[in-house]
Amino acid sequence: MDFKRIDLLYRDILGPFPEKVPLNLETHEEEDCGEFTRSLISWDNDETERVHAYLLVPKVRPEKCPAAMAFHGHGAWEMGKKSTAGVDAGETPCLGPDLARRGLVMLCGDAICWGHRQNPAGEPDGVMYERAVAMKLLAEGRCMAAQYVWDAIRQCDVLQSLHFVDGDRIGALGISMGSGHTWLSAMIEKRIRVLCGISSFYTYKALWAPPIKHCYMNHVPKVLKYGIETYDLFGLIAPRPFLMINGTTCDQDPVEPTKELYEKAKRAWDSYGAGDELQLHFHEAGHGLTPESRVLAYDWMVNKLNEL
Repeated sequence: MDFKRIDLLYRDILGPFPEKVPLNLETHEEEDCGEFTRSLISWDNDETERVHAYLLVPKVRPEKCPAAMAFHGHGAWEMGKKSTAGVDAGETPCLGPDLARRGLVMLCGDAICWGHRQNPAGEPDGVMYERAVAMKLLAEGRCMAAQYVWDAIRQCDVLQSLHFVDGDRIGALGISMGSGHTWLSAMIEKRIRVLCGISSFYTYKALWAPPIKHCYMNHVPKVLKYGIETYDLFGLIAPRPFLMINGTTCDQDPVEPTKELYEKAKRAWDSYGAGDELQLHFHEAGHGLTPESRVLAYDWMVNKLNEL
């Protein structure tokens, strides 16, 4: 496969990105969480929107620390970044706090339509507002996936602006919708050096026949017109370390298409002599992480970033 051509087609699919503006980064509050601090920050995402995130910073860290972005799933609209940052989560394990305790600076932001990015008018809300945003982006010649990629680009800008972050060691991970956010972004944003996606893997053939219930971000325009499959796009990530974790008991995570995606995408990693850097792990469970696969995901992210 000609990955230069795939890259051009993918950029055409996404449409134009906004012009970059100064971040104007601001800290609103800070909380002592024991082994790390958790700050609510915000920045200018583009000329019209200011977005918020939680920044988790280990108290014991080197002068330049590796960092990662934790992308949340398609959960409660008011939660968003809270679900990855461990805010109002009780004893539930959360990506941000768990990895901050392991020494990573963690950035946990809202996807569009969640948290601070819900409809300021109030109605429509929830999935109806998500649909309205997706349709508006299509009318502009963009798509929902493009917005997620842009958000990741700006989050990389934020992390690289922090004096205590090693800007050459940035990772990304997420569960469910956050998984797609991770790999769709890494196809464009090369500053994402290490990836871990949990659930939500498929081929486009499997996505639409019969349709799998997924969020708007996953329904990328023109791929059928251009004859592109997910495994073609995954080649844009090679040879960077990428761990795929998938359950075997949920229709939303089809096993055979996920195997096909992995086996055909792996050819790109093999072409770089880096076949071991793309890994697929199945667990006998549903959509998300088991205690064992959670450890696997965290070890992958921390060890691979520290190896850079």
